[in-house]
Amino acid sequence: MLADVVAPIGYAVRGGQLAGDLHRYKSDRFAGTPEAAAAAARLCGMLAAFLADHGNSVWALAGMPAGPAAVAVVPSGQGRLGAHPLVGMVRSCVDLPLVRLAIVPRATHTRGVNSSWVSVGDPVAGADVLVVDDTWVSGGSAQSVAAALKMAGARRVAVVVLGRYVSPADPRSTAFIELARAADDRSSAWLAGQ
Repeated sequence: MLADVVAPIGYAVRGGQLAGDLHRYKSDRFAGTPEAAAAAARLCGMLAAFLADHGNSVWALAGMPAGPAAVAVVPSGQGRLGAHPLVGMVRSCVDLPLVRLAIVPRATHTRGVNSSWVSVGDPVAGADVLVVDDTWVSGGSAQSVAAALKMAGARRVAVVVLGRYVSPADPRSTAFIELARAADDRSSAWLAGQ
């Protein structure tokens, strides 16, 4: 019942540009500011570029030969009023019908998978669905959405995540962060030589 494939676009290291953008674009503190608009524009550009460059590979890995027929956005588990800003971002750069999702009132949302946490508001029977999430910490929200979509009849589900959070304070992340920084240094040196 889980997603057929999960593709993180980037790694959001605390204190880095991506982590900052993921905070600013949806934070009440930055609502309506140029900083929030600039962060949303960068994230939207990143999503559109990733889907244009790598979407076909993601669809192939998910077993979606024709690509997805619809897109869904993971709802905020933080009690946000109104539409999540990610919905508008996805609508502006993904040309697919939007599957409405809603948090079930009084449902318990934990870091684990709980398909009863979210309800699917549109028919998805037999459809392949792209799910977009802005952040991934434990994966519980995105996988709960994938399970709810499959229980509603979706055939395949591909999850694309803007930023997989990585905490430099977590000792399990140290080796990964060192490798990522070394790769960034090599890329920067290569670009400087061009």
